[in-house]
Amino acid sequence: MVVITLLIILIIIALILINISNNCLKVTRYIVKNNKIPKSFDGLKIVHISDVHSKIFGKNNYKFFEKINEINPDVIFMTGEIIDDSEKNIKGYVNIYKELFKRYPIYYSIGNHERKLGYNKYKEYISLLKANGVNVIVNGSTYFKKENEKIRINALKFRENMQPRVLTTQKKDKYINYMKKKLNNIDTNEFNVLLAHDPENFEMYEKLNVDLVFSGHVHGGLIRFGKVCLLSPRRKFFPKYSYGKNTINKTTIITSSGIGSATIPIRLFNRPEIVEVILKR
Repeated sequence: MVVITLLIILIIIALILINISNNCLKVTRYIVKNNKIPKSFDGLKIVHISDVHSKIFGKNNYKFFEKINEINPDVIFMTGEIIDDSEKNIKGYVNIYKELFKRYPIYYSIGNHERKLGYNKYKEYISLLKANGVNVIVNGSTYFKKENEKIRINALKFRENMQPRVLTTQKKDKYINYMKKKLNNIDTNEFNVLLAHDPENFEMYEKLNVDLVFSGHVHGGLIRFGKVCLLSPRRKFFPKYSYGKNTINKTTIITSSGIGSATIPIRLFNRPEIVEVILKR
């Protein structure tokens, strides 16, 4: 009887922890300093959203939008998979975000779940985003301007930013050159942001001469203990750059733990998050 009681208590505790890890939204804040940041961008507030997978927090997602509006960002970066590939009502889901799209400038890059939608659904989704004023960057770059100054926003779609299977030096060099062509010669005098869904390529992104990278994809891990990601949704143990802020030389990456779940709908000790980044000269 004692054993059964203890087992029931453990199951209840596990369910509570899983519920918290999957449904208690948090805001994580970072400061990124760089002398290339233009004066008018000093103190710029960025919200980074990734891997929502069609998850909703409250009626019409009001809890989610409430947290973003409390931050009141100058710009929002979305690094893919706001929609899940199983989503049937694409128009209805995009409509939920209409007020957010109206209120903030938004730059969007593509993840693997957009690619899994299929050709027609993918086209419908991207068209709806653009019709609502979202700056969708599939491969290439654009500028975000403020007071006659600007920063460059670059993006690579998932096929172009996913990790090559064989990471020989020759393969890396070829791949880096390929990505450079896609981004059309980055000007190193400018402050360059890269939106790229897969963070496991960070060591190659650093070779592109970008200053700040935003990624997601790994969801911070299915199971996380502090700074250690035990297992990623890609069924990979201890993935590198799975979460948080990391720097190589002059390039910084911010990897979000994301919001929702995909193939394996479990998070443990890894709450869904909205990322806030403040730029400082």
